[in-house]
This record gives sequence, structure tokens and C-alpha cells, in this order.
Amino acid sequence: MSEAPPPGTQAIGRALSVLQAIAASSGEMSSGAIAKAVGLASGTTNRILRALMANGYVSRNPKTDSYYLGTGTVLLGQAAQRGFGVDKMIPILEGLHAATGESVNLAIRQGNESVVLTRVQSQLPLRFEQRAGARFPLYATASGKSIMAFSPDCHEYTASLPDELPPLTPYTIRSREEFTHQVKATRERGYSIDEQENVEGVRCVGAPVLDAEGRAQAALVIQVPTVRLPVTRVPELAALVMAAAKEAEMFVPVDRPLSP
Repeated sequence: MSEAPPPGTQAIGRALSVLQAIAASSGEMSSGAIAKAVGLASGTTNRILRALMANGYVSRNPKTDSYYLGTGTVLLGQAAQRGFGVDKMIPILEGLHAATGESVNLAIRQGNESVVLTRVQSQLPLRFEQRAGARFPLYATASGKSIMAFSPDCHEYTASLPDELPPLTPYTIRSREEFTHQVKATRERGYSIDEQENVEGVRCVGAPVLDAEGRAQAALVIQVPTVRLPVTRVPELAALVMAAAKEAEMFVPVDRPLSP
């Protein structure tokens, strides 16, 4: 028989679901929209919102009667960034952005997805907009390929993929065999490429951020509209992103994996 969950587990899970729903929104959400998103009754949702507001994790806009993340979440995020060394990596992202003029991501792995942890956005008129927290399948991203190429469970992940991979664009790789080939190429050359596989019209070049044992904890990725990044320019950006990833490795904590 399985053990009963500790007291309060359900309440904590529901509160976290509310926070995650608000975080995934474009800015604000009504209590009704939150209740629908998390599958809770309106009364339960309102009680959770009141508790979160009392502790500064959620705030309410009195003009719209909608809710948004409170400053308490900012303080938590800053503390987590310090604990994982991300605050020290951000200047590296900014330097890579300054050298290229393009958008730069620091992404980690969560399960079978690549998640944008932090980002420096290009200021050029033609650019791909993205937000921290965005998540995509590992097989369709430069970050996912870089992380999996240096992950001990790469074989298990690849074996778990379906025979035909769900496409995100017409260019997404479609088979386990092609993913295996791309991971092998990434491991050999030290960088990965996303050939419009995640977003049509955007080419990405990524490199793994390794820990002391040689396992990927994160990936740095440059995202560029294809009109500004012909394939002939990929080696130039690859050299830059690999050097930046190597610099970021100095700040990977030894006892707190970024990508569990």
C-alpha cells in the first residue's frame, strides 16, 4: 500500500497550481479564469488567493479585479538565482548579446522539456519574442539537444520517444534516429543547432553548460531570425556561444543541479 501524503500536501499543491497559472498568463487573471485553469471551485480558489495575497505572493488590481504575481515571488526568484549561480551567469548572457546583437537564453531541463530560465532580448526590429518560463520539447530545441548530448540518461530519453515525433514546425525532426544523429553531432562538435524546428523562421545555436563531472546542467542559446543567420555564419556564433557556456560553467553549483 502506498503511504498517505503528509497533511497539507493537497493545499500546498493547489496553491502552487494557482501561482503557476498566474505565471503562465500574459499578466493578470480573474479569479474565475484561475479557477478554470486549475480545475478548482471558485470558493476554494478565492480562499487560496486570499492566503497568497496575505503573504505577498499574489496581488490584486482593484481596477480590473484581476490577480498578478506579487513582490514576494520576485524575492523568492532572486534568492533562487543566487543559490543556483544564475545571477552570476546573467552578465555572461549580456556579453553574448552585446557581441551578437541577438537574443540569448539560458535554458534548463525539466522532465522531457527545455525551459527558459532567463533571457536577454534582442533590441533589433526583427526579433523572436519569448519569455522566461517558456517550455518546449527537448528534441525540437538547440538547448534540449545540447543538454541531452551530455546527460547520462540520454539513451533512456531517446528510447521513450514515439516512433514519429510530433512536429512543431514543418522543419521539426520527425524520428528517434534523427534525434540520435543530432545528439551525436552535438557531442562531437560541442554545439547544437535548431534549424527552425521549434519556431519557423528562427535558427538557434546552443552549447551546454557542464558541471565538474561533464554533465549538462543548462544550455546557452543564441536565437536569430534566419534572414540574419545564414548557415555559413553558424560556426562564428557557435564559437561565441561555446566560449560563453564555458565561462558560465564556473558558476554552476556543485551540490544543486540546475537540471535534475
